[in-house]
Amino acid sequence: MNARSTVTLPAALALAAALLAAPVPSPAQGAKKLDGKQIFLAQKCETCHAVSSAQIKATGKVKAPDLTGVAGSLDAAWLGKYLRKQEKSKAGKAHLKPFTGSDEEMGALIAWLQDQKAPAKSSGSSMP
Repeated sequence: MNARSTVTLPAALALAAALLAAPVPSPAQGAKKLDGKQIFLAQKCETCHAVSSAQIKATGKVKAPDLTGVAGSLDAAWLGKYLRKQEKSKAGKAHLKPFTGSDEEMGALIAWLQDQKAPAKSSGSSMP
């Protein structure tokens, strides 16, 4: 007896059609998009820092600056080194806790922080 299985023509055509209809992911689609806010929270940055633009309040005893509007004016490469305790601030201070995530997570965190803009201030004038 032959151990080969037989595939009917309709079944083979249905399989081929399903394979052709399936989307082929591009390399960019295959990469998981990292969420900077989730990384911020996973690294427990909110223990010291608030991000008021994202409704994040500092939860610990150390009250470091609110990061809304801060990172947008900083160089991303320098900020990455600062967060990994490889650089100091202009005032000569090092970041308290080193970032322990991957380079990709660091990039996503910095991009998210740079997007956290302070809300535009009202001019105070009212329209009649």
